Amino acid sequence: MRVPLVAVLAVVALLGCAPAAPALRPDAWTPTQWMGRRRQPPGCSSVLVGPESAVGDKVAPGPGTGVLVPDDLGVGDVRQVWASEVGGATLNWISPVPQQVQALWAMRVVEGGRCIVGTWGSVELIAEVIRHVFAPRGALEIVLLGLGPTESRGWMVLVTDGARLWSGLDSRNGRPGAILGQRAEFREEGAQLRLVVYSGGGTLILDFDGSRFRTRP
Repeated sequence: MRVPLVAVLAVVALLGCAPAAPALRPDAWTPTQWMGRRRQPPGCSSVLVGPESAVGDKVAPGPGTGVLVPDDLGVGDVRQVWASEVGGATLNWISPVPQQVQALWAMRVVEGGRCIVGTWGSVELIAEVIRHVFAPRGALEIVLLGLGPTESRGWMVLVTDGARLWSGLDSRNGRPGAILGQRAEFREEGAQLRLVVYSGGGTLILDFDGSRFRTRP
């Protein structure tokens, strides 16, 4: 997926969250031991997901699919990049074992297995930076992806409430929003959560409206 030179995108921020995680490195990944297999995967009709929960390039299996354990995704060896608690649900964030992060599955732990809440995929770009934070009271988890190894990265944001996954930046032509910049950070100013993106041409500030980051009026 190509990141447009100019895109109205916003990045994720969060109130009262842990310090931003450092750039993800291969030695920071922890292989997960999956246990407790059952004969049938769980039904996911009670988990509110839909096709719109697939962000970026298509990744299969998609949202709404139930699996016994992440190994059953059918994409070869996988690893858990991190686990989180969002909106009262436990999420496992899963990626293929190869070090290049070009796909993520957000999987909700349910009785009898896991349900895929949403997916993110990138055919052409690799996520070189991954950070995640939580909105007040853990109602939302916001994930910041820095795509590409260059000084001017494409920054994307994913947001989940534990039942859906969506782009945290304005989208165009059905593609998730992204913005170019050397670095990005979250800033809390009073009750307002902001995304600040720095580039050689200046600084762009976006406000979080509870769903997405928007350019300031």
